[in-house]
Amino acid sequence: MGVLGDRWTLLILRDAFLRCTRRFTGWRDSLRISDPVLARRLRDLVGAGILRRVPYSTAPERYEYLLTEAGLELWSLLVAIWGWERSWVDGRAATPPDLVHDRCGKPVRPQLACADCGAVVGARDTAAERAPGFGAERNAPPRPRRRSHRAGEPSGPAPPFSETMALLGDRWTTVMLAAAFLRTRRFGEFERALGVPPTLLTQRLRTLVQLGVLRRVPSGGRAGIHEYRLTEKGLAFFPVMVLVARWANRWMPTPAGPPVRISHPACGAALEPVLHCDACGEALQRLDLRVAAAGRVPRLERPDGVSSA
Repeated sequence: MGVLGDRWTLLILRDAFLRCTRRFTGWRDSLRISDPVLARRLRDLVGAGILRRVPYSTAPERYEYLLTEAGLELWSLLVAIWGWERSWVDGRAATPPDLVHDRCGKPVRPQLACADCGAVVGARDTAAERAPGFGAERNAPPRPRRRSHRAGEPSGPAPPFSETMALLGDRWTTVMLAAAFLRTRRFGEFERALGVPPTLLTQRLRTLVQLGVLRRVPSGGRAGIHEYRLTEKGLAFFPVMVLVARWANRWMPTPAGPPVRISHPACGAALEPVLHCDACGEALQRLDLRVAAAGRVPRLERPDGVSSA
């Protein structure tokens, strides 16, 4: 999350896939982002191995940024975010366009499935446990840049990925959401598991409740004791969290192995997540998806960085 947990970073990656943006001016003009902020985010993405910087002009010297293999693998995460926002985020100025699955020709709402048995799975169909010696706080990296205010962050009415940016764009909010999926429920449990200051914990729990991801309910009939449980909207964010974890385990592994182990009890296998088309049931592939938009239907970025529009 030190790499992906940033509002601008999500938008830069979105444009890299869907608009085939590769050059500094393309992102600057599309996102209306300041030059210093964009330069820092691109430098971070190159340093993380998600983008690579290659020259396209020598006189004057100019560079463009292409997705690496690690960057290309983030397509499934962005598709999961796309599906969740279309299904659960209200009050947009404009509804995001459909993704079309070329294999069946129909608009798709991605479904998370188990690669081992092919069954569609949700949070309730899986079992998760922390690896020995790992606490959730191990997934809360030091903040890579100051975010003491939101100046210079995406603004305006209902920016793209608006609620996802609220959930993934703040390290503590993300870690608290992960803890909720690991059945952490009470204020004191969050405090002990994460080592988060009480004031900050109160603020982030309030945000998660306001977003409709958690709900505050009485705990076991005990007066004055409450707990925080995932709503249906929160449970539906499970594919995003699983795909973040899968990507991190592959490209930024910890020496001791995955900090959280997720299994699919119905087939007895460790969960290897894959996205399926809800219309035809086939596993989705990056190059089989395109955006349904008037006059132009670009597919997701090709490995060589060339648009297949």
